[in-house]
Amino acid sequence: MFEPLVLEVPVYLDHNASTPVHPRVLELYLKVSQEVAANPSSLHRPGRRAQGILEQARERIGHCLQLPAKEILFTGGATEGNNIALFGAVRAMASLHGTPIRMLASAAEHPAVLGALRLLQQEGHPLRLLPLDRHGRVQSSALGEALAEEVPTVLALQWANNETGAIQDFSPWLETTRSDLHLHVDAVQGFGKLPWPAFFQEAPTFVGSGHKFRGPKGFGFLRVADFAFLQPMIGGGGQQGGLRPGTESPAGALATALALELAFEEQASFERQSAATAQAFLKALEQAGVSFESNHPPLGEGLPNTLNLSFPGIDGRKLLPACDAEDLALSSGSACASGSAQASPVLLASGVSEALARASLRISFGWQQGPEEGRAAGRTLTKILQRIYQN
Repeated sequence: MFEPLVLEVPVYLDHNASTPVHPRVLELYLKVSQEVAANPSSLHRPGRRAQGILEQARERIGHCLQLPAKEILFTGGATEGNNIALFGAVRAMASLHGTPIRMLASAAEHPAVLGALRLLQQEGHPLRLLPLDRHGRVQSSALGEALAEEVPTVLALQWANNETGAIQDFSPWLETTRSDLHLHVDAVQGFGKLPWPAFFQEAPTFVGSGHKFRGPKGFGFLRVADFAFLQPMIGGGGQQGGLRPGTESPAGALATALALELAFEEQASFERQSAATAQAFLKALEQAGVSFESNHPPLGEGLPNTLNLSFPGIDGRKLLPACDAEDLALSSGSACASGSAQASPVLLASGVSEALARASLRISFGWQQGPEEGRAAGRTLTKILQRIYQN
């Protein structure tokens, strides 16, 4: 017999990585998991019931996004969705045009996007990374100039950055009328934090991931517009138009749909609450005389729940372990491996020095945190920083 797993609960400030499941979503997920055992592809009554739940989930997600339900594919998360869209679009366009396809992306894209593009680069498709400003936003002039070059192109551009909270400017894409351009949007970080932009209805593909907006882990969705042309990546039973074959999860799909509905309903209140929480956190640092540099956009111009701070003179190798030791769970612009800190590529591409990039923290607040929690976390971080400086 295994002993029950008991976890200590730290102060959790890493909600851009993953956030707790909403109680109503968890209740629904467990209920459907227990009551619906059949394979949705089976033709008997239990199978048809399972298929009906999938279609209900599609309808509900489509309603939130103002899209036809048939354009919603269920995935195992954003990594899978990004790969289906990017491999599918590049290979389909290459087949259509008989030439390698130019790929454009911001230097701030998530590894789920850049990893797929680099694999496609090995197939002979050229990749160009667009430069960033100081806060991780694509330079609009560079994007506009790139789109003016009339060659078949797949453009990968995130809605908002997970590290700095920067919101990308899509106006250069909106202004183009080219038919040989496929835009794929990694929209993961925006759901529930920002108002839904209606112009995303014109994007051929975009992805969402449930665990970023209080859904269960391992479930997401991919929008594939009627006018999009994707080549299937893998073979299988033909489910979901052959683009994502395999047995779907009615429980996961319906839970993700409910989580998205709740995220849309609560978006405005969360935006106000998390902005106030971020301000309280920063004020606690400022009142204590902590020296820091902001890598996020000015408050009100990025994700409302996201701060990215660098601390001059701090040894980056000590920063995250010291926070973890004090039960302050957050993320860093650095990834620690074998005792050495690797500077964040996003921060480096934004012009942050390597020393400051190593000594950076990402703080991302969640739905159940308010200004009081922000102040307390700021005071805890202040004590940690003072201890590091003294040593």
